[in-house]
Amino acid sequence: MKVVLFDLDGTLIDSERYYFSIWRELMAREGDCLEKDFYQSVVGSPTSVLKTLFQTHFGEIPMFDQLFEEFMDRRKRAQKNAVFPVTEGCCEYLDYLAGKEVICGIVTSSYKKEAERILENTSLASYFSFGVYGDQVSKGKPDPEIYHKAIDIACHPADQILVYEDSPNGILSAVNAGLSCVHIKNFVDPTLEIERLVESSYTDFFEVLRSVTHSSS
Repeated sequence: MKVVLFDLDGTLIDSERYYFSIWRELMAREGDCLEKDFYQSVVGSPTSVLKTLFQTHFGEIPMFDQLFEEFMDRRKRAQKNAVFPVTEGCCEYLDYLAGKEVICGIVTSSYKKEAERILENTSLASYFSFGVYGDQVSKGKPDPEIYHKAIDIACHPADQILVYEDSPNGILSAVNAGLSCVHIKNFVDPTLEIERLVESSYTDFFEVLRSVTHSSS
């Protein structure tokens, strides 16, 4: 592989578990129980479509705009304070790719400003040559637009690019852009759909590193 593309939330950093806890608390105020299964189904979606997804599932939520505003405020504070742990083995795997002169890019539904803040605060920014962000596309994951844009920026054919994603929406986006995808089993439980679409699934990047070094030995 000449290029490796990484999703951010839930793939490089364990943020989705934290976001879920915020949303579960906020929805409980409205008397609703936020099920993990439903939240997993929206992971990887742009924040701009969350209202539609939530209200399709729960029905009309009169206070949703206020809840969303509080969620975004708490999300920004968490990003600023770098509360998210980096996925185990992440830095070691990125060091390995750097040693192989593999180009690495970020492809995330998060907006550029907040994603770059996270990368800086977690000391990951230096590993990446480029990024494609949620505010740079008109259609978010699972639409393949964001990965089509990444392919154009990478200047390599799709068969020389590998993607790491944690969510069904992200995996669908990558696969529908013609890319091979590996699933990182972080917050989102693997499903039959995911297993059919991806090349393989790993718990963390230590597992990935062991696999790639073993296959190359």
